[in-house]
Amino acid sequence: MGTLGLDTERGLFLGIDFGTTNSVVSIYNFQSGEAETIPIDGSNIFPTAIQFESDPEDESKLSRIFGVQAKEAAIIYPLSTVLSIKRYLGSDAKLTVNVDDKDYQFTPEQIAGEILGHLKQKADEYAQEEMGITGEFSGCVITVPANSTDKQKKMTKEAAVLAGFDPESIYLRLEPAAAAISYAVNETSDKKVLVYDFGGGTFDACVLEVKIEEAGEPTISIISTYGDNNLGGNDIDKIIMDMVYEEFKKLTNEEIDLFDENVDDGVSKRQKKVALVRLQQAATQAKERLSQTKATKITLAPLIQEPRIVNINMEITREQFLTHQRVNALGDSPAIFEKFQGKSVTDLIGETLTCVDHCLEAGGLTEADIDEVFLVGGSSSILYVSEQISERFKKEPFKSRISPALSISQGAAHYCNMIMMPTVKGPVVHEKTIHPLGLEIAGRRFMEIVPSGIDIPKEGLTIDATEPLVTNFDNITSMAIVVYENTVPRSLDKPQQVSQEGMKRLAGTSLRGIPQGTRGQEKVKVIFHVGQDNMLKVTARSLSTDGVVTELSVDELY
Repeated sequence: MGTLGLDTERGLFLGIDFGTTNSVVSIYNFQSGEAETIPIDGSNIFPTAIQFESDPEDESKLSRIFGVQAKEAAIIYPLSTVLSIKRYLGSDAKLTVNVDDKDYQFTPEQIAGEILGHLKQKADEYAQEEMGITGEFSGCVITVPANSTDKQKKMTKEAAVLAGFDPESIYLRLEPAAAAISYAVNETSDKKVLVYDFGGGTFDACVLEVKIEEAGEPTISIISTYGDNNLGGNDIDKIIMDMVYEEFKKLTNEEIDLFDENVDDGVSKRQKKVALVRLQQAATQAKERLSQTKATKITLAPLIQEPRIVNINMEITREQFLTHQRVNALGDSPAIFEKFQGKSVTDLIGETLTCVDHCLEAGGLTEADIDEVFLVGGSSSILYVSEQISERFKKEPFKSRISPALSISQGAAHYCNMIMMPTVKGPVVHEKTIHPLGLEIAGRRFMEIVPSGIDIPKEGLTIDATEPLVTNFDNITSMAIVVYENTVPRSLDKPQQVSQEGMKRLAGTSLRGIPQGTRGQEKVKVIFHVGQDNMLKVTARSLSTDGVVTELSVDELY
């Protein structure tokens, strides 16, 4: 790829893997011709955490602490600390933090924006002080799970704007595709690659085809994707927490409920919050140790001190770690707990492999068609994962010189290189639509307009609905335009309903001012436009002489 001079006409771009548990940022170094991870606060891996406290100079304002310090502060100040904010992106829920007995509310994108802003500031300082690059990062490439909804992507973009990035210079790219670039930069032959991405909050399986062009540069095409946006390393942590909580229940004769702040069991709300944060952090550390050793100890002495001291001192073997079946809700909603009740780590990893099966099926492939398996995400380091992959595909997972935790961010940095230096050759990813998109029509049926797996050109993909919508009643003057995403594609031979599992309502608006007429007389043309970041815009136009038009930006209306 060679040594290159930096053209800063479009500004500097930062590659960001914004993760549920940890985040990583990287930049393309034009001197070395390689992607480099930027240490934030002294470490390549930055905990995605923020803690609020009163500003000592102005009590009406809040100051912020980020990363490792915030994660550690959660033990002492759980009410003013936010962890795993990525799991809230796509939700309308507001988060409440309590500082000095005062409540403050934030939207998920505001919290994410604060953390991204800190990453940007630290990256700016590093680039200027350590790399001798003037200016700041005005643009960014942020990676998102392959199965992200439009709403999640929209809120991620909003967070980046709040962080100080130029709205016109924010690009979203799929995590598996970014990871594949990290793999493909050193590849010399055509291959089909399965990216197994097991992160803190999500799991994605993605099959990519890597082809080496005549110039020796790889091009990457996404063949198929499949995943679960509610399955990740955090859920494995919960199984270890469940083991420890079972021990706690024995020691307290089940007289204390750490997850119910309102029950009068002699333990204060604050002490319960502190205990749960310590329990969660101990579980995460135990999971990491069990990836390397056959047993580990968990010591929480004391876990609580009132109404009496309760010490936890237990050993967990790798076998127990893999086979323990979860029995406690641990604060999860009934719907989430139903998904994980009775499940073991072995079961959860089995579910990731089921996603892999669906991904292969969607691409019309078998295990024998896969040349390499590339493990990505911190939870991929669990030994049982590589054992199951080896057994399933009859080959060892690809051994990268890049840590699984860093590969996505460094792949995003290669995207940055292509944006800043568009004439430079390098890995190219042919973007495709991920899920079918369409409209709700009469009878609550789903009319697919944009199929999955369609190439998205640089200028975006525009598709007209094959049939116009028609008025269902006499003399109506408006028509509802409701957009859905089918996250669990099924055979098109059977009618599909928008009420089916996997159908997600993205947005809705009304086309108003339709000329009055008899039923079926007025027709409405609908056009879908998908950008390279898989963001969607929908145009609906009345076809009569006196027709009207409305445009629905799905990334703006919810």
